[in-house]
Amino acid sequence: MTPEQEHELTLLMAASQHGDRTAYEALLQGLGHVVRLYVCRRVGATAWVDDVVQDVLLSLHRARQTWNPERPFAPWFYAVLQSRMIDAIRRHRRTATWEEPMDVVPPVVWSQSPEAEAIARADLAQAMRQLSPAQRVVIERLRLMEMSVSDVARETGMSEANVKVIAHRGYAVLRKFLAGLGYGN
Repeated sequence: MTPEQEHELTLLMAASQHGDRTAYEALLQGLGHVVRLYVCRRVGATAWVDDVVQDVLLSLHRARQTWNPERPFAPWFYAVLQSRMIDAIRRHRRTATWEEPMDVVPPVVWSQSPEAEAIARADLAQAMRQLSPAQRVVIERLRLMEMSVSDVARETGMSEANVKVIAHRGYAVLRKFLAGLGYGN
């Protein structure tokens, strides 16, 4: 942020603290651009940059009354930005450790003949029968019913960690079985 930008944003922040909606909108637009550049320069153009921008702007909105107009704006802003960016990086790394890329093409065949679709559905049903009852329940809820891990854990009485382990092992069974049927690379 240049000194001119900081001065302009400081004035906009002060005006927005006094209820100026136009100044507040201009502040958020200016800061959104700064946040995007800041994150992209540090972690690259990741898929979750927009999430960080939104999180930072929301945090600034919630904490805007804590900024003291007698103090510099940039250090306060960058402290909030750095904190939210670190949270996003941690969240992304934590999620990435539990997610496993699928190297098997799902056996659902769209815009194919009805016969090919029936075969794919039969293969999927056969693959699901290879799972233990717990794996089947967890995977059906996570993937077919699109429930969250915490919702599945609550419904089944398992811990979230146990749901993740069971799902991971179930996916491995499915990948191996479906690869044997010719699905995948």
